[in-house]
Amino acid sequence: MKKAFTLLALVLCSPLLVSLFSSCSTQGFVSSVTRADIRQMTMFETLANVGVIEKGNKIVYNDSLTKIAKALFETELNNDKTLPVSETFLIEDSVINNKIQYEIYFIMTCLERNIRPKDIPVPPTVDSILCSRNERFGVLAYNWGFTRSTGNYAGQIAKGIAIGILTMGSYYTVPYKDVTRNGIIIVDSKNHNLAYVATAARESSPLEAKTYQKQLKDLLKKYKK
Repeated sequence: MKKAFTLLALVLCSPLLVSLFSSCSTQGFVSSVTRADIRQMTMFETLANVGVIEKGNKIVYNDSLTKIAKALFETELNNDKTLPVSETFLIEDSVINNKIQYEIYFIMTCLERNIRPKDIPVPPTVDSILCSRNERFGVLAYNWGFTRSTGNYAGQIAKGIAIGILTMGSYYTVPYKDVTRNGIIIVDSKNHNLAYVATAARESSPLEAKTYQKQLKDLLKKYKK
């Protein structure tokens, strides 16, 4: 899975995509399914990728921070109780688990490219597992973010001020200190499509529980209606 994680970081670290994190979201039911149709669902393991910026604007994946952020997000999701999750399905087979993680990544990439949810193919491994267990709905989640070291943030602020002075104020950059992006995807194995999609982003630390409390309000507000 290291290759997929590396690709994830490469895709999401461009200035354009990072700027989109604070402004774009896709939310709501995207099929004929409604909340009333969903009585229970199975939760799959969250795809998480969190990095730190210590030099320039390069995000470096950090395993320890990823584990912390993932635990915080999943704890807040479990505490929220909005989704009728009957169980969390953890897969010990690394090959199958890697396939599922990549399928989450694939859906996330499609959404970032503004591909319509109805045009995104159902994740085959997830769909197959749900069908084999005679379960209709499964929920997938992803958690991406970064934070800057104190020294790096101060340095980038100073750099932005210097650029502003040199350009007589016509150009000025303000770096993001922290960014967190999350997504919730509900898969329907009966209709073999995506039933619900929601993404949310904010300039907030991926290492704080309050970030995910706010994120979940955005991610699930259309589900609650």
